[in-house]
Amino acid sequence: MTKLILPKVKARDLIADAKWILYPGDTVEVIGGEAPGVVGKRGKVLDVVRKLNSVTIDGVKMLKKHIRPNPIRPRGAIISKPMPIHFSNLKLVDPHLNKTTDAKLITRINRVTKRPETFRFLKESRTELPIPVDDGPIDKYESSPHDTPKTLLAQHTWKPSILNIPFPPRFMNQMERIKRMHSAGGEF
Repeated sequence: MTKLILPKVKARDLIADAKWILYPGDTVEVIGGEAPGVVGKRGKVLDVVRKLNSVTIDGVKMLKKHIRPNPIRPRGAIISKPMPIHFSNLKLVDPHLNKTTDAKLITRINRVTKRPETFRFLKESRTELPIPVDDGPIDKYESSPHDTPKTLLAQHTWKPSILNIPFPPRFMNQMERIKRMHSAGGEF
């Protein structure tokens, strides 16, 4: 079985935070560096991999992957999966004009909160585009039939009792020995 070999990006070649303008949810257009059928296509950014300077776009540069038979798919399957595209081959699409545009990050102090705010300034329409807030993996969670029902989560399944030792007996014996040595004047 062959492994997927990802290109390693050296630290000096990583795009600086001050130049990174693409985030999940943005619409981008492929401007070069890919196959002729991919150049000019537009799509929504699904994922950003900063360590590889690459972006995954919905519906662009799709790869067919064969899946072996397994309990979920007993006959196997062929699925389409988007592959990453290098950051330099993409351009942000201005949502106001629906044209590709250059953008730069600008930081300024908010007058109300007195905190720095960073936003993207779009050069074509001369407007601001906020940086989307990432809520983490919670918003990406999809419920499954294998999840524990919420009614069971609310139930208390363990009740403390004097009969149940909270620690393993070996650990309790060790602690008892240490306590006796300490009370007898011995050292640890």
